[in-house]
Amino acid sequence: MVRLVTDDDIGLKVLREAPAETVQIIDIVAIHGIGAHPDDTWCKNVGTTETSRWVNWLEAEDMLPAVAPSARIMRYGYESQWFGEEATRQKVSTVAQRLLLALRRKRHEYQLRPLLFIAHCFGGLVVLKALLDARNEKDEWPGIFDSTGGLLFFGTPFRGAEGMSPMEMLEAARREYEEDEVQPQVLQILQPGNEFLQELVDQFGNTRTLTNKAVVACFFELKASNVGKIVGKADRTRFVVNESAGCLDLSDSVSKYSLSRTHFNMNKFGKATEEDFETVCDVIRKMIRASHGLMLARSQSNYTLQ
Repeated sequence: MVRLVTDDDIGLKVLREAPAETVQIIDIVAIHGIGAHPDDTWCKNVGTTETSRWVNWLEAEDMLPAVAPSARIMRYGYESQWFGEEATRQKVSTVAQRLLLALRRKRHEYQLRPLLFIAHCFGGLVVLKALLDARNEKDEWPGIFDSTGGLLFFGTPFRGAEGMSPMEMLEAARREYEEDEVQPQVLQILQPGNEFLQELVDQFGNTRTLTNKAVVACFFELKASNVGKIVGKADRTRFVVNESAGCLDLSDSVSKYSLSRTHFNMNKFGKATEEDFETVCDVIRKMIRASHGLMLARSQSNYTLQ
């Protein structure tokens, strides 16, 4: 059961400031998917059934902070529950705008600071929409598109979530809850062939023709998930986002990596020695190393005018 999201959980929260002596700081922002808690979504229980011990890899000192010592690490939270008493009417464009507002507030003094996004599932689509809006309205959202140097997508359904049929999930939810306790808007974009989804991915794909473009890495699941349990149904095990759906495009400009995990735990790590975490670390280190050089190259080209 997902923990209740409170007002304090919503928004852009700093999990770790970069050390005061850091010269070249970068900003890392993580954003969760639907039906998730903004903090718990990044946590793994490394304790026992009797005694839980939760580790948030975004802030545990031997995990992301150790991989990215020069980073200010943040996570963005929004209400994403689409069924039940706390169901919220939500869609990609509204979350994207709220994310942009939060970034503008938090980065108003650091607009040229390199920016790296980490996103799980639906959160990746929010990032795409936010970056497209930031590119199209640079005066409104300064230093966001032009400063983004890296994007990590965990199970983002760029071509829909075939294993988790939105219509099937909606029908199941309506059997369990009252009509006004089910908000289907957020599920529509997960439908394969959805027009808004195709347009969003195609438009972002057009930005990939730019020189000095952001480094993109897509991670896909190797284990099936019990999607039936999402709304209290009987067990139903499926792959939620397969390899082809979870890759932004098939060109050499996008790297893709497999994780030996289900869709719902591919964004959770508990120890720095986990092989999948080490794979993610390699990608993050590469992006950080490239970020400042990328910003310099952009400043010397017409990237910001494109």
